[in-house]
Amino acid sequence: MIDQLTLNDGVQFLTIGITQNSVILLCISVTLKMTQLLFNVLILTIASISFGVELEEQYKWEYIDYVWKNSRHKQNAVKIGYYKISKNVLYDADIAPDGRIFVTVVRQRGVPASLTTINKIVERGGPLLSPYPDWTWHKFNKTNCGCDTITSVYRISIKCNRLFVLDCGAVGEEKICPPKLLIFNLKNDMLEKCLVIPPDIASNKNGTGLLVTPLPYVRDCNYINDATVFMAGTEGYGLVIYNKNLGFYRIESDFMNATDPTIEGQSFYSKDSSLSLTIINKYLYYASLAGRKIFKIDISNPQKFSKLTRNETNSLTKLVGTLSGQTGPIASAQHALFFSNIPKTSILCTNTKKKFNTEIVAQDAEKLQFLSGMKVTWCGRKLLIVTNHLQHITLDLHNTSFPNKKTNFRILTIDIEQIRQETNCFSSYNSTYHSLVFFPFIPWFFYIPWFSVFIEK
Repeated sequence: MIDQLTLNDGVQFLTIGITQNSVILLCISVTLKMTQLLFNVLILTIASISFGVELEEQYKWEYIDYVWKNSRHKQNAVKIGYYKISKNVLYDADIAPDGRIFVTVVRQRGVPASLTTINKIVERGGPLLSPYPDWTWHKFNKTNCGCDTITSVYRISIKCNRLFVLDCGAVGEEKICPPKLLIFNLKNDMLEKCLVIPPDIASNKNGTGLLVTPLPYVRDCNYINDATVFMAGTEGYGLVIYNKNLGFYRIESDFMNATDPTIEGQSFYSKDSSLSLTIINKYLYYASLAGRKIFKIDISNPQKFSKLTRNETNSLTKLVGTLSGQTGPIASAQHALFFSNIPKTSILCTNTKKKFNTEIVAQDAEKLQFLSGMKVTWCGRKLLIVTNHLQHITLDLHNTSFPNKKTNFRILTIDIEQIRQETNCFSSYNSTYHSLVFFPFIPWFFYIPWFSVFIEK
């Protein structure tokens, strides 16, 4: 419906869109009469109003830069093409119990380090990134593929003071090294496990596959060494699962497919499939990047899982709900499920204990253009979000460098308690901390309700 509003001096506005989430005003014309001269001025202005729970901006970047060994190190990296500003895209993040923020930068030619932590030093582009564990883990050049180090990481997961790193082994479109699962002990930053994933497990029968998302699952941190790790892949439409008793195995489903995402009216090709995972009770929830459906499957019997055929996986898979728009990353806290709506640049939630019904958590056309990473951190108190302008990068609108003075990457947080108060996604729980798990390595004061759990920079 189009409404017209005329103000003094001939200024006319057409309200072309009023929704629950935003107000869009199109200022059509301003007519000014000065003696016998008529000026017709066409002004096009779009005003987008953010909506929902407060988005707390923790970090932002115009471009990504690193803590180099010295100035000569950086100069050489730029000279040989080892570091190109436009190739460095922030993708995922997680928070360690000691307050360190781990972030990933997907490896391409021109990306010097794929796994990093946020440094306190802030320069023009934003906070500098420190390679993790150090620069020696990120060796890469044309003569040394560095398969004994870290090649490329899309997503990470921190569980029980362990950092789970899924190294896909690819640089851009080129597969350099076999994929592997790395597990670091964050108490001493030592590598505890390095598990190379067999090629027939990492890829489907056609040899297609790219593993990018790890999700460790264990009920008690005392048994973290017995954790089951779910790994979502792209290109191959499957899940890889690891358990120390069963080893690696693979399941596939017809529901793990991909579509082309649309962000702020711009569509771009994506071959990513089941990228995002989360666990609620005995169910593994998953969604394909840019898909419109969320599915779940019972994971209570790992041994049964290891022998499933494609048809059996299809029959065990249940539809959770169909969305109004394409989605990306998903996350959960207790029985609340969080997901994004890519076209509407928003975050939504639903109560999995009830009939599927979505509620808007936050909407922001600028800050939420593309959610590449989202997870619940700090014992279920914060929803951590990584956003970037992926559609511009994918469409190569940036050419050789990002636009000056433009924020291209953000790390945001949303307070879970505020979501609880302003939505019905937690309504069947009587207590805020009903299922809070206590970990021996986290100080006791982190569990006090009034304590701010997000470490200040």
